[in-house]
Amino acid sequence: MATQEQVREALTQRLSGLQSEGGGSSLEVLEVKVPSTFPKLLLKIQVSISGQLWEVSLDYQGHEASLVSGDLTEDTLNYLGFLVRTHLFEWWHTKDTEKFSARMGKRLN
Repeated sequence: MATQEQVREALTQRLSGLQSEGGGSSLEVLEVKVPSTFPKLLLKIQVSISGQLWEVSLDYQGHEASLVSGDLTEDTLNYLGFLVRTHLFEWWHTKDTEKFSARMGKRLN
């Protein structure tokens, strides 16, 4: 099973920097924290978007959490990176209208 540090390092490499959703919004991943990898995968990601600084909590259980229960293969990390980026953009676009999304993020400035 991958350690929290291994997961953090691998996701930081895949997610750090500017992320774009194809002509729409852009966000910059500044920091990835991994407080838990078992039995769930908990990520706390600091992002900068539209001049605002946020910490977003992503909580994965089941299949998504099991992705880090073995070796961190390239395919697994690519999929997990895609999943996290997708959820970050989904959070950004729904945080003002969906209560669940609003609870995921905490504005830092």
